[in-house]
Amino acid sequence: MTSTTLPRRNQGPRGRLSPQHRLRAVQGYTPEGEPFGEPGDQQGYYHWPGTSQMYSSARDMAIFLAANLGELATEPSLRKAMASAQQGVLPIGPRNLQAMAWEVLFGAGATIIEKYGGLHNASAYIGMMPDRKIGVVILGNRGNQYPHEIGRALLRELSGP
Repeated sequence: MTSTTLPRRNQGPRGRLSPQHRLRAVQGYTPEGEPFGEPGDQQGYYHWPGTSQMYSSARDMAIFLAANLGELATEPSLRKAMASAQQGVLPIGPRNLQAMAWEVLFGAGATIIEKYGGLHNASAYIGMMPDRKIGVVILGNRGNQYPHEIGRALLRELSGP
């Protein structure tokens, strides 16, 4: 996953983003479709110590997804850690559990394990149905969108009857 980075914060809007990653960063847009900041700007509201914006590519996210689905050869301890992170532990709704970083949806068809998010200038979703070995990644450069709705619909459609 050579295109994924979590640059440390500094006083600039992109943190300590390397020149290589800065060249690949995309322009972010508001929900109304207007350019928002410079390409790669961290337009977030999470300004707590240790937090920042993650930069990745669709290719890297697909690799991460494949690893979580057990489709890649991984170190046994990493495979065990990924499986553990997918286990829901805290109820957050009638059909939702919070896992370590994932949310687990159950009860309406096959179980979906997902994570979605975004900021003022970007939206993202990664979701999977591990039992069916399918997953989807959606990366968008427009803020306050709801890619989880599309991602869930795609997963349900791909999973078949």
